[in-house]
Amino acid sequence: MKTILEIFHLRIVKERVRYDRKEVNLSRKGSDPDKLIWSHIRQEPRDSAAEEHEFIVHSTSWRFEQPGKVILTYIAYSDELTFEKDKAKSISLKAVQTVTKKTRKPRSRAEVEKKVVSHALRHIAFLIKTDDQIEFKSAMKPETMEKFEDLWVSLAGRVL
Repeated sequence: MKTILEIFHLRIVKERVRYDRKEVNLSRKGSDPDKLIWSHIRQEPRDSAAEEHEFIVHSTSWRFEQPGKVILTYIAYSDELTFEKDKAKSISLKAVQTVTKKTRKPRSRAEVEKKVVSHALRHIAFLIKTDDQIEFKSAMKPETMEKFEDLWVSLAGRVL
């Protein structure tokens, strides 16, 4: 079975979440996804001077896709993250809050990405709210913490 590491780089900017998605085939790499994502962050050419301590890295979900593929989703969040011009996608924070278990199954790759991003952000918001995640809080600006606190409306639910 093919195993894919899906990495979403995320940053909240005003009332939107900016993101991009990278994919690494773990089947060929045969390595620990936790170590691989940090290696990826260190090697990623960005115009940001973001340091490791400014990132929140967390595995938020996994899903099965046909034919015989498992996708492991990780987020790499940083308030210091920058994106190549016209390369990032975005979703409003209001839209993130409206995705629920009853939301219809995504029909396109773009809809799947938005649902995964929503799930990931709400997952992190839940951990911040309930688990006193010091490393998460120390990696964010106070205004970002407020956004995450406002974001949590319910558990993230199932992605697909």
